[in-house]
Amino acid sequence: MHFVGIDFGWERGASGLALLDWDGTSLKLRELDLREEPAEILRWVDQHAGENAVVAIDAPAVIPNKTGMREADRLTHERYGKYDAGSYPASRARTYWRRTTGVSKALERAGFAHGDRMAARAKGRWQIEVYPHAAAVQLFALRRIVKYKRGTVAGRAEALGELRGLLLNRLPLATPRLAPPELLAIPEGGRALKQVEDKLDALLCAYVAAYWWYWGPSRNDVLGDSARGYIVVPHRRTAAVPLADLRESYLLTGLDETAMAADAIAQFEEWFEQARVAGIPEPNAMTLATATTAGEPSARVVLLKGLDDRGFVFYTNYESQKGRELAENPRAALVFYWPELERQVRVSGAVSRVSREASEAYFRSRPEGHQLGAWASKQSEVVQGRETLEAALEQARTRFAEGDVTLPENWGGYRLEAETIEFWQGRTDRLHDRIRYRASGGVWLRERLSP
Repeated sequence: MHFVGIDFGWERGASGLALLDWDGTSLKLRELDLREEPAEILRWVDQHAGENAVVAIDAPAVIPNKTGMREADRLTHERYGKYDAGSYPASRARTYWRRTTGVSKALERAGFAHGDRMAARAKGRWQIEVYPHAAAVQLFALRRIVKYKRGTVAGRAEALGELRGLLLNRLPLATPRLAPPELLAIPEGGRALKQVEDKLDALLCAYVAAYWWYWGPSRNDVLGDSARGYIVVPHRRTAAVPLADLRESYLLTGLDETAMAADAIAQFEEWFEQARVAGIPEPNAMTLATATTAGEPSARVVLLKGLDDRGFVFYTNYESQKGRELAENPRAALVFYWPELERQVRVSGAVSRVSREASEAYFRSRPEGHQLGAWASKQSEVVQGRETLEAALEQARTRFAEGDVTLPENWGGYRLEAETIEFWQGRTDRLHDRIRYRASGGVWLRERLSP
């Protein structure tokens, strides 16, 4: 699926163009460009969009009113004016209207239907009208728009740098995820500054196209309709949403047990690699649940540091709470959660310590500061304050000033030997796919569980 953003040059001058591709797990920025004439814009879109695409245009695509303000523009003022994000009133009294609506009509003739009522994840060619200022305040939960279009050259450059930072740092954490793009540096001024502005606006438009395609009306508002003019704006994600209303729709893919690996570890390795390629931060982060013999549970997030046919390896202080619980009850459970892929993996089994040699080999691979921290921290014990920890770190640094940091006796690795591994894939209507592997007699038995 492809997503095109057009930051339209309404009167004269260049229009910014952006192309994003969806690979099933994340968006990739393929191209940023500029074109001046409507015919050039249309050729560019036709060359890059393919048969399945959503084109998002930052310009009034439908203008039925001769004067005044479209309903869509009035609604943006009502909803987003408090953020300084009300749109410009569009009417046929303004000279640009034939230019902007002409591009939209030409796209219709090329098969791009208006997408104000399209279903999420729909195939085909679509076009929507968007407004970057309103989209930015909603997607990034801003109190005011980023004012990069007016003011001094230095002020515009600074504000454009702020927008660039939001695109670089926030969209890779959003859903759908944009893989960290390579964006142009912000020039100090001149024509180049306007060109970068147009391209970044186009990129934001393309992302809104992807957001609309991915979520549809569940996370977007359509202000108006294709007969009277409309604007698609993402919902604002805020803490004001009641807990009972916080929910996701899982739409990415499904699980077919007949297409999964016969070996559970091999299947996990495949999923883990897909999480890494998708750019998920710390895909090896996992919740480790342990319990006392009395059944009192505890859980925390640790990092997977080794994996082979024998099991899942992590390292810690043997005298920590988890270490003490594993000493008296050597069983545990792990959960990996990768929301960008709508997946989780549950693992359970018996736990044992790895060899001293394996712990030493891993300890030597750690940065020196991490090694010293293992000496400084009496994990899970009460401390008087931060200064106590920092003093202990300085003592450890002094102790090993002349040589390598050695492995503490109370520190090392554990291996969880998996007895069950469950692969969970989110699906629509909460009918999730759950495929569980059970170790039995040296082989893995595979079974589907009810969600």
